[in-house]
Amino acid sequence: MAKKTKNIKDVEVEEVKKKKKAEEVEEVVEDLDLDDDGVNDFDKKDFETDEEESKREKKEKKKKDRKGRKESSNTLGGELKKVVWPSASNIVKYSIAVIVFCLFLGLFFVGINFIASVIKGLFN
Repeated sequence: MAKKTKNIKDVEVEEVKKKKKAEEVEEVVEDLDLDDDGVNDFDKKDFETDEEESKREKKEKKKKDRKGRKESSNTLGGELKKVVWPSASNIVKYSIAVIVFCLFLGLFFVGINFIASVIKGLFN
């Protein structure tokens, strides 16, 4: 008897089918909205008091917040990887430029102040 050999494409197709089935199962489970104890939440909602309902809503909100934080931290890390950081020579150049500009502005305002005091002294 001849053994059947599988092509790489056949194996890949089977894997894709398995992934799709797994995703479908996950969707069905999410649609059922089962709680930790395996009871459908829709059945529980009919018998919940206001306090229990608010607790459940807070719990659901926390779950959403956690997902949001994970996603934002992942995107933050990705964005930081895209940043082009300045080299040491650029940092030195820009630092010197800022210091020179600040000194220039300082001297400018000291000069304006001196001129204003001289003019004021002429009229006193």
